[in-house]
Amino acid sequence: MGVRIERPGSSAACVVHIDGDMDMSVVPAIRSAVDAAVDLGCTCVVLDLSGVTYADSSALGLIVWMDRRLQPLDGRLVLAGADRNVNRVLELSGLVGLAPSVVMASDTEQALGTLELVPERSGPSWEERLVVAAEVASMSGVRRRVCDLVAPLGLTEGAVFDLKVAVGEALANAVRHGSPGGSGDAVQVTVSAYDDRVVVTVQDAGGGFDGDPLSGDDVYASGGRGVMFMRALMDRVEFSRCDDGGTVVRLTKRLAAGSDRVVTGA
Repeated sequence: MGVRIERPGSSAACVVHIDGDMDMSVVPAIRSAVDAAVDLGCTCVVLDLSGVTYADSSALGLIVWMDRRLQPLDGRLVLAGADRNVNRVLELSGLVGLAPSVVMASDTEQALGTLELVPERSGPSWEERLVVAAEVASMSGVRRRVCDLVAPLGLTEGAVFDLKVAVGEALANAVRHGSPGGSGDAVQVTVSAYDDRVVVTVQDAGGGFDGDPLSGDDVYASGGRGVMFMRALMDRVEFSRCDDGGTVVRLTKRLAAGSDRVVTGA
């Protein structure tokens, strides 16, 4: 088993390359190396699993520990390049989607691209705003419209579905928690297309939710599965308060480099 840590440039991201079996004989060394890297400012960790041929429960324990280590730092753990067998172990564990900071990527290049998403350098190529009544009956139509708008951008079918689910969860929160006036309130959804990403914002009219990890069994609660889905499916999820009340959720999905996309208009 070989372990090597790489830190590209001066970013807060680092890549942990692992080769061979990932079991209890090597997990302590990996943990020690990651702990040292985090102490030096590496708050976003890419675990390169492309060279891992075996993973057991101790490897899953390492992932749980990394999630707990990074959460207070608002960090992120990306599991990149796992083969079919290792990926099956990860799926059986249920960690991805439940651990707040853990997401998956096909390879380290995609993972780093996600973590190093830079601020927009200019305004969007196009933008469309939807305003609907804060009621459950409006949600399906908004989800469909968002998918129609992003269709020309070159996202894969899976990426479009990811966006649809994330937007749906944000809408559900806006309707349930951010609309004290019920259907008399409005929810505003804005789709903005940039050269390298699409951004969807969902704004409610009330107290809303802020993404804080609160415990609870409510699927739409701040610490429930809805927010976890958003964080797992999007490249970036941001929560902010409006000056005049309400909450804005900003969902960002990166566009693949060189994809056949149209960004000149909706």
